[in-house]
Amino acid sequence: MKLSEMPRKENNSQKKNITEAYEEMKNCSADELRARLIKEIQGQKSKGVFDYDALVSSIEKIKDYLSKETYENMLRIVESLK
Repeated sequence: MKLSEMPRKENNSQKKNITEAYEEMKNCSADELRARLIKEIQGQKSKGVFDYDALVSSIEKIKDYLSKETYENMLRIVESLK
């Protein structure tokens, strides 16, 4: 699941999607997470659909599943690619 596909509003099926995304990414290294994020942002920019706020919102939704360091790193990366 791409970060851009993360749901914006939570309900039971969307919580399941968040859990699935977490399971998919939980064992990724910081470099792997960064590469995924960069690829997603580049793809969105090339399609003209990059939505910074939606991306930050997606990261916020998985915040509880991430270490503080990973969460902060993801936000820094997104900010640097804005």
